[in-house]
Amino acid sequence: MHINSTTQTQSKPNFGMAIHSNEFVNYALQTRIKRFKDLNRLKKVIEAQEKNDRIDINLIIMPDGKSICANSCSVKNGKYDNKYFKQHTENALTKLFLGPVGFLERLAKIADKQAKKLKKADAIENSDVFDKLK
Repeated sequence: MHINSTTQTQSKPNFGMAIHSNEFVNYALQTRIKRFKDLNRLKKVIEAQEKNDRIDINLIIMPDGKSICANSCSVKNGKYDNKYFKQHTENALTKLFLGPVGFLERLAKIADKQAKKLKKADAIENSDVFDKLK
């Protein structure tokens, strides 16, 4: 399992993977994940999101040190392109029923769905059909 690690002092994010984290989030995940089965689920989520080249998920820890938040944003050619940005917060029900891995699985599904929409929009935008109309 590998998560790109960015600290608060680092100014630029690491691109190339869809999930970005830091040592505080990693510590919260380590303390909250108790079963090996959940660890395998987390590994699958991370591996699946490595293939997502359109949406990055930046994990953040809340000041309480336990709740996880995430910003998902669109990326194109290694830079954020501001076509999509959404904040996600783990609430009490999410913590109780899904846990941290379920929360990340839900984020991954949202990211994959949004990546498909952005790829379709890019295909339409880059289509040469509109050039022929001129």
